[in-house]
Amino acid sequence: MRASIALLLLAACGGGSTPPPENAGEVEPYPTVLATPSSFGADFAMEQDVTMRYPQGEEHFRGVLQKQGDELILVGLAPHGGRAFVLTQRGTEVSFENFMPRELPFPPEYIFHDIHRAWFKDAPGDGAEMEGERVTEQMNGERVVERRYERLDGRPEGAITVRYGEGLAPGAPVTAAPPETITIDNGWFGYSATITTRNWQAL
Repeated sequence: MRASIALLLLAACGGGSTPPPENAGEVEPYPTVLATPSSFGADFAMEQDVTMRYPQGEEHFRGVLQKQGDELILVGLAPHGGRAFVLTQRGTEVSFENFMPRELPFPPEYIFHDIHRAWFKDAPGDGAEMEGERVTEQMNGERVVERRYERLDGRPEGAITVRYGEGLAPGAPVTAAPPETITIDNGWFGYSATITTRNWQAL
């Protein structure tokens, strides 16, 4: 994954102490397309704590994701509590306000591609092919407990695997609370992320 939400927050809040993965410049551009936020349905907001684990160490940070109407906003919070950045999707257009002393090493809209992948993409069936990726799912009743994404072109090889703890309920996180904790294992970049939702509310 060239730029996950967790990788962006790490860059925003981790002080730049963790170097980027060695293959950060080798991944092909995302083949995926951003759906409009209004297509998700109801409005919601959630505050999350993130722990990133790399071979070089570990980082912790906080972010807020909010959807209202046709707008999706991600606010990255710096350690002192102020804003590190604000990323906004209105319709299919993405804007980025940077309050950090350095630039991002990737297009900011890639973060929203990863947010959509984790929370808003419903595979039409196990093993389905969507927008240049193959998606496989494991279910527990009606809940998704794992989603695995692989590039059809094999660039890069490996997979991004999202595990949803007790399971992602139908409609979550739009009309139902998300799992308290999910994990993302990124086989493309060799890191893992644990994302804990501290607060979720319908708006």
